Amino acid sequence: MTDPTWFSRPAEGSTGMLNAVYDALDRQVVLGRADEPALDLGDEVLSYAVLLERAAAFGGLLRALGVRRDDPVAVTAPVSAETAVAVLAAARIGAVPWVGIDPVTMASASAAPLVVAEGAQMETVAPAVDALDPARPRAVVVVRPEPWSLLETRDVAWAPALKAGGTDPAEIVPVAPDAAFVVAEDGTHDHRELASPVDLAATLTAGESWGGDKVRRLVSALRAGPGTAARG
Repeated sequence: MTDPTWFSRPAEGSTGMLNAVYDALDRQVVLGRADEPALDLGDEVLSYAVLLERAAAFGGLLRALGVRRDDPVAVTAPVSAETAVAVLAAARIGAVPWVGIDPVTMASASAAPLVVAEGAQMETVAPAVDALDPARPRAVVVVRPEPWSLLETRDVAWAPALKAGGTDPAEIVPVAPDAAFVVAEDGTHDHRELASPVDLAATLTAGESWGGDKVRRLVSALRAGPGTAARG
């Protein structure tokens, strides 16, 4: 693996700027890997180009809903192609995905303006979101909504969310190397950590809870290039 890509290199009085998602996706496309498999979790195989397109589209939705740099995005839904996109999209715009085993705790502790949840989780996630400070609008993007009935003023299904964000896709937002990439039960992992070479098995299993280790495995696999697609 190569060293991280610096948008501005560290210098006296400056920490420099980077973004681990650039190395995981954009850089791979620039290197000619657009059509190579990037993510395979069983239902479909996403190429680097498609994964980049979806991450940029979901990033566009996050921005349209008011999510900004350093804002938390609670990804309570389990490992899937959709939630991998959500994690990468949040970090792409400098926001911070929160992941873990207990969706209610994540939604409550992060006080996230946007939550990504499965329809089957919404009976418990929705009250946790509604209990947060109403001064800031909250939204829930619901992956596979059934059996949940979407609340029009708060909930949006995944497919229309992605389509809406695609009208104004997000560009990479460079951040300081010690800016949080993800907050998980095992602590906070920053962009420099995830943008640095690391030798990790790439295996991800759909349906498992996200954790800091799984996010690192995802980014590591994507950075390694073709032939290292994450597989369920």
